[in-house]
Amino acid sequence: MRIVFLDFDGVLNTAHYIHALESRKLQCNDEYGPLFDPASISYLGEIIDKTDAKMVITSSWKNLMSYPDILNMWHKRSLPGEVIDVCPIPEGRRKRGDEIDAWMSECKESCQYVILDDMSVDNFNKHQLDHLIVVNPYYGINQETVERAINILNTPILTK
Repeated sequence: MRIVFLDFDGVLNTAHYIHALESRKLQCNDEYGPLFDPASISYLGEIIDKTDAKMVITSSWKNLMSYPDILNMWHKRSLPGEVIDVCPIPEGRRKRGDEIDAWMSECKESCQYVILDDMSVDNFNKHQLDHLIVVNPYYGINQETVERAINILNTPILTK
């Protein structure tokens, strides 16, 4: 199984897109929150299409919305791919990498994964850094991100 651990703010919800909407006096939000950048969505779709990866949400939005609400948002916004879960918040959690480790420890399948986030490397565990792609939060996912993510996800799947 291939997994994209996905953040929203700064990855799909970009400052560039929100500023563009605001400058044209267009709606920036819907019932779920800030709208996602169509360019980042398209790039995410390319990653999914070329790897058949599933998504696990790491975004802090999981603290504000239930998993069913995230799935509803995914459907209503016609977003690509399949969201299969959200990361748990383990007791004693110190950083986002701990949430990813907690999810991986509960997963029953062997996984290859990539982490798409705008947080600094300090928020992740050392063994995750080869799987981490830190995106520019102003622009979100770009073509370089796509190529790196596909390369990571298409390497042989790790065995448990």
